[in-house]
Amino acid sequence: MTIRTILPWTLSALLLAPLCACDKPGATELQREERAKEQAADSINHSEQTVQNAQSVAQRDIAAARADFEKSREGYRHDRQVKLADLDKRLAQFDAKATAMTGKAKTDSYDRLATLRAQRDAFVADMQTLDSATAATWDATKDRVDREWDALKDAVDKGI
Repeated sequence: MTIRTILPWTLSALLLAPLCACDKPGATELQREERAKEQAADSINHSEQTVQNAQSVAQRDIAAARADFEKSREGYRHDRQVKLADLDKRLAQFDAKATAMTGKAKTDSYDRLATLRAQRDAFVADMQTLDSATAATWDATKDRVDREWDALKDAVDKGI
């Protein structure tokens, strides 16, 4: 072979080599697209895990808040029950004093005692609304029961 025959083939091979070495047209873009899809899928999976974690934390916090609310409500109700038992003892003492009285004083004492017991019964009935009070209505319900308790306690203090 001579240079004249080898040279065109060599030049042709050198010029065509880069073209043959290149990927198929669009293959690089296809690879980029696939990588972008994989990254998007990873990002979505990560986001879903983040959302699930946030939901789990929120549910735990809600459960803790509900438990705290129930504990507070039960503590308040217990405190009122103890104070009511104390008030009932005082009413029993007032009844014993009224029994020892005579005449108009006895009649007035029994009338006052009937009024106090009616007020006490109304307080007990309102106290039962604590059971159905929600966290949203708790403050208003508690304030109302507190006002009724203060009025009842004052009435008993004056009545005895």
